[in-house]
Amino acid sequence: MSAIAVLPPRVRRVPRLRAIVWVLDVAVFLAALVAFASIPTGSTTAAGVAPPDGRVAVQQSVGPARALVVSRPQTLQLIVALHKQKGWFGLRVADTAPDGIAWASTAGAHGVPSMSMVFGRAAGPLVRIRWSDGQEQTVQAQSDGVFLAVRPGDARSLSVSILNATGGIVREVAGP
Repeated sequence: MSAIAVLPPRVRRVPRLRAIVWVLDVAVFLAALVAFASIPTGSTTAAGVAPPDGRVAVQQSVGPARALVVSRPQTLQLIVALHKQKGWFGLRVADTAPDGIAWASTAGAHGVPSMSMVFGRAAGPLVRIRWSDGQEQTVQAQSDGVFLAVRPGDARSLSVSILNATGGIVREVAGP
């Protein structure tokens, strides 16, 4: 008589182990994705958007944005800083020579408010800007002469007058 061997049923552990490893892989991937997404990618301050070799000479807020004039070795740079969900981000708007005057504006798109700006370095303590709508704006230059005039909306500057301490005109420049 022949013997029939009855083997116990084979335990199917490999598919169960494979499923557990797959679930763990997915959980680790999702945790890494959440951790990566929560890392700030912008700067913690508006001034932090300035280039490493630059110094924020003057800044002015316009709505949710800040206009910054950054003094760099060979230029003055105008940067608009915006605060987003992941910190402050900078948009380089214009450059000028260290002793020059420049005009710039933003159109008001993609979260950047519409604004008109004049910036540069003045040989006097006060700078008066005449705008195309008839308004005048006087700003004080910083100790190194850097100035920034900002106004919301789109307005062209007709002239920039650099004034001495008594209000006399030192230099006058026609707008663009």
